[in-house]
Amino acid sequence: MDMVARAEAVEANLMLAVPQAGQRVLERMGLAVRRIGGGIALSASKDPSGFWSKAQGFGFSEPLTGDVLAEVIDFYRSEGTPSANFHLLDRVLPADWPELAAKYELTPGSTLVKLQRDDRPVAPAPTTLRVGPISADDWTAWAAVQIEAFEFADGDGRMAEMLASIGRIKNVTAYGAWDGDLLVATGALYVDGDAAELVSGATRPEYRGRGAQSALVARRTQDALAAGCRWVFSETGKPGPGERNPSLDNLQRAGFAVIYDRPIWSWKA
Repeated sequence: MDMVARAEAVEANLMLAVPQAGQRVLERMGLAVRRIGGGIALSASKDPSGFWSKAQGFGFSEPLTGDVLAEVIDFYRSEGTPSANFHLLDRVLPADWPELAAKYELTPGSTLVKLQRDDRPVAPAPTTLRVGPISADDWTAWAAVQIEAFEFADGDGRMAEMLASIGRIKNVTAYGAWDGDLLVATGALYVDGDAAELVSGATRPEYRGRGAQSALVARRTQDALAAGCRWVFSETGKPGPGERNPSLDNLQRAGFAVIYDRPIWSWKA
């Protein structure tokens, strides 16, 4: 099995499930998703952060070409999307990519690393915090942790409402870490047949370094394996030379290994 293609497919399937968040969320965030040329384009035209509009999964079932790229950009323009990020592996870029990037003013940005682990058992990670799935009463607090941790601009609460709707998406389970009754960290697990994806990891700044994310990674991985998954994937930012990314360290301690880099190319209308 091409593990890179499988990892991209899991994430693409999660993107395709976004409309399950509900009509109100779709309207407030301007959400639309379309399968184009073997990849997935997600548009959030009313997203104040510009984070959620992204295109990925291209170059596997069919080649990434200039025509495919043009169709994706036409989709974003038709949705009134001000900007979007293309998550594209170097191996899928066509020979004329420099010309295409210049034509559509695509600029290189940061790079993500995709990680994978197999179905070996994972040990719980030590923490003084209580870790487990959240209940319906926790959705608002769960969204608020991510808004704070990622410093999202969300003046009218539309992004918080979108994050709080994740419980409506099939095969997604949200988790939290609590200090007493206070929710201080978040994570989610998406199960896609024999594979799973860990997403939505965030911790309140004052609680970082207390093992919340290590414990959430371990618990979600355990639950993925219990659900019959053979592979578990996740992603995080690639650190620069001489830098460290605590999220990367947490995942590697839990048995995850980097399987590829995924550069981000930014487009603006």
